[in-house]
Amino acid sequence: MIKYKGIIHNVLNDAPFIGALIIAPTCSKGCKNCINEHLKTNGVFYNHTEKEIIEKVKSNGLNRGIILSGLEWSESLESMIKLTEEALKNNLEVIIYTHLKEENFMKKAPELKGLPIYVKFGEYNQNLKTEDNVHFGVKLATSNQYIRFLKISL
Repeated sequence: MIKYKGIIHNVLNDAPFIGALIIAPTCSKGCKNCINEHLKTNGVFYNHTEKEIIEKVKSNGLNRGIILSGLEWSESLESMIKLTEEALKNNLEVIIYTHLKEENFMKKAPELKGLPIYVKFGEYNQNLKTEDNVHFGVKLATSNQYIRFLKISL
């Protein structure tokens, strides 16, 4: 079973596709002025299998993928990997938001290396706020953040 805080359908601005944002259950990071801080104190949790969650995503005809964000999915590593694999099996796109640096994320989740997914790297740092950091059509909050498409084409 995968524990999560909720699903928001038809999200337009957080991915290079319209997707369902699936909110992770936790985040131990204390980024100052985090826009998702309220989610940490929200005591609501859901438990479903990865298949059930992906079926919920697919039940909304506008969703073209999943956005693993809201809080930190790398703290629920096994669930993050299961959701990513199930989404790809169902021809859905995937983006994962993480505060981790790229090398730390890839050490933690080597199973994802080379998969056709997007990953947003870098923590929110209010001292680095910017209005012009855009990657794959997604406007990122701070200049230290970036998105990488992991699939390597041969």
